[in-house]
Amino acid sequence: MVKSASDLPQVMLTEIFLRLPVKSLLRCKSVCKPWLHTISNPDFIKSQIFASQKIHTLLNIVNEEQLDAGNSAITETELVDFNGQGLSCSPIHFEYLVMPHVFQPTQVICSCDGIICLYNKYGDVVYLWNPSIRRCKKLPPPTRQTSTSVPIMLGFGYDSSSNDYKVLRIVYENRYDFVPIVQVYSTNADCYREFRAPILKKWMVYARDNINVYRRTNTFVNGVLYFDGGDELVSFDLHDEVFGLIPFPRFVQRKMSDVLDFKCSVAMIFESGPGVDLWTLNNVSGQLSWTKKFSIEVDIEMEIWVSFYLGAQQFYGTNSLNRTCFLHDYEKKKTKYYGLGKESVLATLEYIETLVSLDGSEQVQ
Repeated sequence: MVKSASDLPQVMLTEIFLRLPVKSLLRCKSVCKPWLHTISNPDFIKSQIFASQKIHTLLNIVNEEQLDAGNSAITETELVDFNGQGLSCSPIHFEYLVMPHVFQPTQVICSCDGIICLYNKYGDVVYLWNPSIRRCKKLPPPTRQTSTSVPIMLGFGYDSSSNDYKVLRIVYENRYDFVPIVQVYSTNADCYREFRAPILKKWMVYARDNINVYRRTNTFVNGVLYFDGGDELVSFDLHDEVFGLIPFPRFVQRKMSDVLDFKCSVAMIFESGPGVDLWTLNNVSGQLSWTKKFSIEVDIEMEIWVSFYLGAQQFYGTNSLNRTCFLHDYEKKKTKYYGLGKESVLATLEYIETLVSLDGSEQVQ
C-alpha cells in the first residue's frame, strides 16, 4: 500500500507532475530534493512543454495601470459574446497577463515554448521573458550600431537540433543600404552572429513601404521562421541559418491572415475568386507548393483579419470595422464575436505555460 507521495513509483509521479500547472510545479520543487530533481530535469521540462501544447490558450497582455498592482500573474478571464453568452464552454482558454513596469515601454513579438520575446522601439533592446516562472533575460546589445530611423524585423524561435533559442534581427545601416544586415542571437553562445543577406534586398524594399510589417510576421513552424514578404513568403531556417523565398499562390486577390501554423503546416487565408480559402504550404518530393485545403465561410465584406489557428477547429482574428475579436469554428461554420473587457490590449498571443529558464535570466516580479 502506498502511504505517501514519496512511495509512488517514479513513472507514476512523473505522470502526475505532467498534469499539474506550472504554479503547482514550482511549489512541488520545494517539497523535497527528489521532487526538485525530477521537476528540474531537462528531459522533464521538455516533456512538460509537449504536454502543455495540448492546452489551447490565448493570452492577452495588458498595461499594468489597468489592473490592481498586486495582480501581475497569468489569470483566467471570462469572455462574453454579444449575445451575453459566456465562452467558458469554449475549447480555448482565455487568459490575461499584466506587462511588468520594468519592461515598459516595449512591444511584443511572439512567444515560443512559454518564452515571450519583447523589444523596444528600435529593436536594440530585447528581452526573453517567461512569465510563468517570472524570469527574464535581457539580451546583450548587437555589436553593430544601425540607423534608428530605418524599420527592422525581429523573429524568435527554437532550434531543436542544437537545443538553442535564437533571436533573428534584420536591419540595414542607413536609408540607402538595400542589402540588409542579419544578426542572429544564440542563447547558447550568448552573442550575435552577423552576416549580409542579398536575397532579402527585395523584401527590405517592401518592409520600408510597410513600416509595421515586422509586427505581424513571426510565425515559427518546425524549426523555421516565416515572414510575409509582400509577393513572397520569406523563410529562415534557425539551424542552418539560411533564408528562402517562396511565391504566394497565383490568382489570389488579397491576404486575410498572418502566416499561420495550421496543424504543424504553414498556412495563410486568401480571398480567391468568390470565396475565402485556407492554403497550406506542402513539401512534395523536395518541392514546396501551395495547396488549397478548404473554404472558410465568412462575410468578405467585413474587414476581418485572422491572426492564429488555436487548434480545436478554432481560428482567432479581429474585425477592424467594429474593433471586435472573433472565434471561427471552420467545421461547424460558426463565428462568435466578443469584446475582451479591457480598453488597451498590448498584444494577443498563442501561449503555453512552461518551466523553461534561460541561462543568465533574472527574477521579475
